[in-house]
Formats: sequence, structure tokens, C-alpha cells
Amino acid sequence: MDRMHTTVKLILAGTMILFAFTIIISATSCDILPPPASAIKPPQYINVSAGGVEDPKAIARRFLAPGTQFSYPVHPKNADAVREIDIDGDGQAELVALYRGRDLKNNGVEVFGVFILKQDKNKEWQIFWEQQYTANIVTLDLADIRDITGDNYPELLIGWNIGYRLGSNLDIYSLKEELQPKLISSIKYSEIVGIEDRKGVNSEIKPVLIMYLFDEEMYESENDGRRDEYLCMLQWNHMEWMESGLIEADDFYAYYYVDIIEDLKKSLEGYRNNYYQWYILAKAQVRSGKPLEALESIDNALEITQRYIDRHGASTIKEVFKYQKRAKILKAEAYIKTGKYHESIIESNYALENYDVENEDLVNIYLNLGNAYIGLKQYGTANMYLNKSCEMAETAYKEGTALYLLNSYKAKKELEYIKPFLTSSD
Repeated sequence: MDRMHTTVKLILAGTMILFAFTIIISATSCDILPPPASAIKPPQYINVSAGGVEDPKAIARRFLAPGTQFSYPVHPKNADAVREIDIDGDGQAELVALYRGRDLKNNGVEVFGVFILKQDKNKEWQIFWEQQYTANIVTLDLADIRDITGDNYPELLIGWNIGYRLGSNLDIYSLKEELQPKLISSIKYSEIVGIEDRKGVNSEIKPVLIMYLFDEEMYESENDGRRDEYLCMLQWNHMEWMESGLIEADDFYAYYYVDIIEDLKKSLEGYRNNYYQWYILAKAQVRSGKPLEALESIDNALEITQRYIDRHGASTIKEVFKYQKRAKILKAEAYIKTGKYHESIIESNYALENYDVENEDLVNIYLNLGNAYIGLKQYGTANMYLNKSCEMAETAYKEGTALYLLNSYKAKKELEYIKPFLTSSD
């Protein structure tokens, strides 16, 4: 009997505690338990004109043209179609929205586009700027907002994929101008690897773009993975003596190539007669500051290609000659990095005399000759070849383009360096 009374008391006590707990929750309107996943919402933006809270997407959706919808980029992973960012540093967020579809106001033309929304003096949202693409775009490959140029203002990066064999195009817009964003760079690529923040020589943070540049012939190669030679690490450059833009981030290659070099070595242990892999390994070693190792890899590539040529004669496929030529050009560069300037000049002259060199090849051959003559302190001759390299870059890539800047920067840098050493007779 006593046991029954005790049980009843415990039940009544538990009921009273639960009742009191319920009243406390109701009175304070607090959620003690975490909300279910379905109740978690994306960050919200305060719509001042409405005096309440409104989802940024709801705001941006009102400005979508009939027939269009939000577009989500492939890179960065899980990126949203609508982003909040304070462009002008006034504490008020602007909205950047990406979309695609058929513009029913324009005869149903298929479009990809981006627009930026700002609030006017009356706190009403308005389209501040819009860029629309009506080309045959397959997908939105990249959409990112970050300070690439180091001017403390964000840039808008948009990468449009045109097709498997047509590549993609990266457009970089400066958001520094108050009137409207300005296109400051446009470069064609085949694949974006990523954008990483790296420390510069003065410990400053520098965003580095890692990508495979596009080449029209890269899908016609006999070698699988020919894109490997087009890997580039790029960062924004500011120099008084040339136009600002993307240049190679040479300081960061060594870090990136560590695993790639080891993988190539293991692959070549299994099959040593792959001249293309020897060439890619050599290029990675040169970029990583290992010119002596690179020279060994280059000699292996040259030996294999020559055996192939000796065996097949006139029926040798064109690509074997192409990579033998490129291995010779790379060998001249590796010799410069080891201080063997005469040997470098011999290799460059051999390439000029024995191969069908294209303008792109001449950019590098003349650059190597210029650097070799700098090493020999023959600055007048160096000046001549470095200027020739710039001229070939202009012919191959057209002055003012991102590729022209990328391929003429090294020669222009050396031209600036040798200015004090040139005499009036030079």
C-alpha cells in the first residue's frame, strides 16, 4: 500500500514539473530543442522599405525576366545563385543574382545573365547593373566574388562554359567603379581547379587562380591528358611599366607540383617510353626549381622521340616532332636556370633551324635567348631578343588581351631590368 502511495506521488510530481516546464516555454517563447532541418533557412536580409525581414532570393526573384530562373554555378561547390555583398563599403549589402532561361520579352532567346541590385534613396530595390549572354552557353561554370586585384574592392568572377570542345571563358569585373562594373580581364580556359589564398613574399594574402588554359588543339592530341601542359597558376599583377592583369604565380608552382611529380615518376617506372609524360614531368620540375632533374627528364623525352622518328621516318606522326621541339625549347630554359647560358643558346638556335616553329614557339625561344644573353651580360643582344619575344606575343595573341599580357610579361620584366645596363649605342 505504501509503495502504491509513493508511486502516485512520483507521478503527480512529474506531472507538475512537466506542466511548469510547458508554462515557462510558452511564456518565454524560447525554443529549447534545436529546430528540424526543414526549419533552417538561409541567411536573411532586412528589407528596410518593408520594415521586415525578407529572403534575398525573394527580393531578387521579383527582378527575374519571365521565362528565366536562378542559375547555380558548378564552382565554388554549393555556391548559391544569390549572394549578398557590400560593394561600396557603406554598410548596406547589395545583391548579386545569377540566372538562365528563355527571355520571353526577347523572342524566347536562351540567355545566361547576372544582375546586381542596390537600394535607392527611398530604400527601394533597383537593378544597378546587368550583363546578359545570348551565346550558346552550356552551363555557369564559376561565379565568385573576391578581391583578386588587391585594391580592397571585390571583383566579380564569372566563368561561362561554351561546350566540351569549345572551353569556357572567365570574365573578371571590377566593382570599384561607382557607375557600373568594368570588365578588366577575360581569358579562355578548359577547367577551373580552384582559387586559393596564398601568402606572398611579404606575407600578404594573394588569391591564386589554378586552371587549365584552353587550346584549340588540346582535344585532337594522340596523348591522353594533353591538357596537363596548360596548367597555370595565375595572380593579379600591378606594375607601373605595363598593363595590370593576370600573370603566372611562379612562386606557387613548387607547392602545387609535389604530388604531381611523384605520380608521374611512379607512372614512368611502369612504362618508360611515354615521351609526353617525360615532357610534362620536365616542365613540372623546371617550374618547381629543379632544373637538373628536368634536364634528365628532357633527355629521356628526346631519346624516345628520336627512336620513334628513326623507326618510322617520314611516316612519323606530327605530334612526335611537336613534342621533340617543345622539349628542346624547355631544355634551353632549364640550362638558363643552371647557369649554362652558352648551352641554352645552342639549344634555342637548333630549335630555330631544325623545326617548324610557330609564333607561340618563337615567344619562348626569343625569351630564352634574351635571358641567356642577360646571363652573359650581353645586354644589347638580350634587348633585341626580348623585344622580338614581345612582338611575337602580339602577333600570336593580340595586344591588350589577357593571353598577350600573360605571354609577354616575362620578356617585359627582363626588359625593365636591363634598362640601366644599356648604352646609347645599344
